Amino acid sequence: MSLQLSADPALHGHEGSPRTPPHDGEAAAREDRLHAAVRRRWDRVDWTRPIPADALVIPEAHYMDVAGLGLTERQRVAINRLFACFTCELFIHFEGYVIRYLERSAHRAPYLSAPVIARFVAEERTHAEMFRRLLHRLRPDLYPSDAAPPRFLRWGRGDDAALRLAPAGTFFLLAWYFEEITLFVPRAIEARPDQSAALVAEIMALHAREEAPHVAIDERVLLHLNERCPRWLAAIQTALALPFLVYVDGVVGDAWRRLVASAGSELGLDASQRRRLGARAPTQSDRWGTESFTRKLEGRGLAGARPLCWALRRALRTDAA
Repeated sequence: MSLQLSADPALHGHEGSPRTPPHDGEAAAREDRLHAAVRRRWDRVDWTRPIPADALVIPEAHYMDVAGLGLTERQRVAINRLFACFTCELFIHFEGYVIRYLERSAHRAPYLSAPVIARFVAEERTHAEMFRRLLHRLRPDLYPSDAAPPRFLRWGRGDDAALRLAPAGTFFLLAWYFEEITLFVPRAIEARPDQSAALVAEIMALHAREEAPHVAIDERVLLHLNERCPRWLAAIQTALALPFLVYVDGVVGDAWRRLVASAGSELGLDASQRRRLGARAPTQSDRWGTESFTRKLEGRGLAGARPLCWALRRALRTDAA
């Protein structure tokens, strides 16, 4: 099957023409303009809006059946706040994957021009900055400043190794998948606005709007790579997504265990409550994003797509079987 590609000005420059580094002053001025352009929409966010201490900030059903934990109202609100913090940390961690990969290994994807890469990185840096700011608003005791380090998701040598080892086709496939999932977080929030803080809802919605073009770039780069390499090699790079996903799931699982330990200590949860809280399941956005991603992937004719899609659906329980 031949992959159908449409022209995209964001993907020019793949003919291999040399890039001449600009003068330092010119580069600094261009960076300033880019930063200002990226920050424009975020500067309109009203960060002064209060987040009530005794209210839910993100829909409970997005993560799990909280009612089954047998929590008091105070514990229920506190757990919900930790869920929101965990979501922010997840986004910061995954933005870190994209930023580091594009900064270190952009040469592996020559279909992206230098200005597109610069914009991509600038937007992801801004997203990470805004989620750190939101963490400070959500739990200033845990995150005493906008630059406070994450509490649950920690960057390690394994993350650096994964980025070094990931072929371009594998990386952009994973980036597409993770970013596709983020597009559905606002859908979960819109379903239960009564359980969502207005500031959290606005940040998640704006983030999703800015991630949508990133998904399109990931997809088009992946299609170009598949078009220009042997089908067997494309299939291998697709298959390699699975061990990388297993690794990332392990990283997230370790972080979730830290959250459970923190919540258990902070809220005085008993052994049964800790055990139930520790039974991490796919979120609503995980399921919806996987459904969307696998449907798109199978429709594009990518080599090795069907086995990967089958494994994702089984792992996240979105299949009909």
